[in-house]
Amino acid sequence: MAVPQDPQSNDEKIFIEFQAYTDEMIRYTTASKVILSCAQDQYTGPVLSVIIYTDAIYQKKAMVIESATGNSSIIGTFKFKEIVLSEMSEQQLIDIDPRLVILAPFTLKSGTSKKELALKCHQWKTSALEVYQDSLKRNVLNVLSLFILNRFRDLTVKEVRAMLNFDLSDTKAGEELMDIGRQEGRKEGREEGQQEIIYSLLCNRFGESLPVQKETIFSTDMSIINRLTQSLFDFKTVEDFGLWWNLNSDASQK
Repeated sequence: MAVPQDPQSNDEKIFIEFQAYTDEMIRYTTASKVILSCAQDQYTGPVLSVIIYTDAIYQKKAMVIESATGNSSIIGTFKFKEIVLSEMSEQQLIDIDPRLVILAPFTLKSGTSKKELALKCHQWKTSALEVYQDSLKRNVLNVLSLFILNRFRDLTVKEVRAMLNFDLSDTKAGEELMDIGRQEGRKEGREEGQQEIIYSLLCNRFGESLPVQKETIFSTDMSIINRLTQSLFDFKTVEDFGLWWNLNSDASQK
């Protein structure tokens, strides 16, 4: 869950939960996170809690909290809002903030042709490079590629890399990614690519001394990797990542 700072929010505390898979309890867990955070900070002011669903099916599967149904509702000083990216247009996102172009893949139908998708990928990349500062561009392209893989599940990382037409070969992670198809007995595919991109993002953010070995990440069930993709931006420190990993990897073994 992200807690952005907005100087125009009139002291309203904003929480954002990004949801890209089915979780029936997402409304309950989001509400509990918000309440716990406010209790820890002893905050009693106005709150806006937003759940951003990448697809309408995830919203439909979520169990209803009777007092917080619909796209927007209020309980006391708590206001809840839900956004479904698949029901928005790319232009609507950009009108809100040009940096939201990295969420544009979720505004396209999952059955979009590869020819049309390739054109859109080039546009997204161009727009993203224009609005993000140089120090963030590598990570932004990695995040954009993850979102494309999440939305278009029949694509491989090789196809996404070709569509975005960006070169990762100047980085260690990029070289390893390029070598996936050359390694004996190893098939290049979307799962290996997704794991590699996540590992690269973690290293770029926290350094290579991660509490989890690269081999462990690559041998982990994809359900955990998919959850990690969505939680990646919640970690403020490498310790946060380590704690998340221990809790989620232990739970998967029970």
